[in-house]
Amino acid sequence: MAGKRKSAKTKARTRARSRSAAPKRAAKTRPKVRPKVRSRIQPKRPAKPKVPPKAPVANPAAATLLSQTAQILSAASSGIVAATPAGVITIANPAAADLLDRDAAAMTGMSVERAFVYGGGHPEAGRPVPLLDQFKTGPFYTEQEAQVARSDGSSFEAIYVVAPFGQNRETQGYVITFSDITQRRRSEAELRLAAAVFDHSPEGLIIADAKGKVTKINPAYRRIVGTEAAEVVGKPMADVLFIGADTSAGVLETLADKDSAQWDQWCQTKAGRRYAARVSVTAVRDTSGALQQYVGIIADITQRKLDEEKIIYQANYDQLTGLPNRTLFMDRLTRRVLEGRRAKTSVGLMFIDLDGFKAINDTLGHDAGDILLKSTARRLEKCVREADTVARLGGDEFTVIMPLIDNMEAAGIVAGRIIKSLTEPFDLNGREGRVSASIGISLLPAQAESATQLLHNADVAMYHAKHLGKANYQFYDAALESTIKVKDREF
Repeated sequence: MAGKRKSAKTKARTRARSRSAAPKRAAKTRPKVRPKVRSRIQPKRPAKPKVPPKAPVANPAAATLLSQTAQILSAASSGIVAATPAGVITIANPAAADLLDRDAAAMTGMSVERAFVYGGGHPEAGRPVPLLDQFKTGPFYTEQEAQVARSDGSSFEAIYVVAPFGQNRETQGYVITFSDITQRRRSEAELRLAAAVFDHSPEGLIIADAKGKVTKINPAYRRIVGTEAAEVVGKPMADVLFIGADTSAGVLETLADKDSAQWDQWCQTKAGRRYAARVSVTAVRDTSGALQQYVGIIADITQRKLDEEKIIYQANYDQLTGLPNRTLFMDRLTRRVLEGRRAKTSVGLMFIDLDGFKAINDTLGHDAGDILLKSTARRLEKCVREADTVARLGGDEFTVIMPLIDNMEAAGIVAGRIIKSLTEPFDLNGREGRVSASIGISLLPAQAESATQLLHNADVAMYHAKHLGKANYQFYDAALESTIKVKDREF
């Protein structure tokens, strides 16, 4: 029994060793797979849901910066274009699109050589502005000017600046900033023209501020007036305009009611030269009506005035004697008669005819006759009052208007003085000449009611004096009308 138990144990150990060795051999050829054992008691676990990857968290500061940049580009009045080094536009703000007459979105991807083309007024019209060359060699940050074309064919004067941008010293692109300076150039041209006009104007120009203080004068003013800028700048314009003038500053009072005033005046320069000036002053206001400054203009019209005075003189004065002629005589006589009527005062008139003048003219010649007539005029002027008017009607006929004459006796005294003066011999270039005078006198209102009637009556009285032997004076008498025949005259 003991032997059987021993052999049985031995067999059991052998089988155990066999079983333990068998799996090791199997492991070398095929992996041992353990079956999944599910517990009947434990429930099935649900599958985990798939979670999408988290989006990167946005940078608030960067978003704000981008928004502000977009707003700045939109608000900028200058055109701003960004381009790659190859010249492809990546950004164009609204101002750039407006200036070039293009659509901002359509400009993106466009070449700068297509967007920026010389305009019609440029020698290279239609050709690209050489921005690509400038990208390569510069200059950068420097203002350049060009006439640039718009898409509609028009053009404008542009000023532009090219600047590179990038990171870590590596250029990633270029920014072109440009503006329309057409109006500025036009304004600059107008200012240059105005300055040229100011400096080269033949008229004197004075600029004063709103308070009337002179700020600037031009060369013509210095030449006309004879004063330097240092003598007038800072002084009231009212004083400067009337340097050496015979006019008062009161004429400027008209500027209180209107924006301009003009007048003529005679002036004298510092050197003593007398000149005639036409002065104009204009108030300059801004669009709101506020006074900005005054502009004064002084034109030297001396020659014009002299010509006008010459014309007036020739029309009203006798060329030989310098006395008032028939035209001025009738004007003054009419005015004196009107004044006498108004004031109820007397006006006397003498009609003087030289006796023997024709003989002097015929024997000694016209030159001698002219000398005698001029000398007669001077003698007549010395015989009358300052208020009286001596005139030459023509030939050897003279008249004297005597306003405020007291009576016939007073008129007779003047007439007697004239006759005595004219009977004195005349020196006619070394030769002696003698004449006398026949004088007719008429008074208003005693013997006439109008200027024409007064002259007619004095003419009748003068012929009566001639008939009485010459070298005498006679007063008008209505009875003479039937006995004296006078010349047919147009008075």
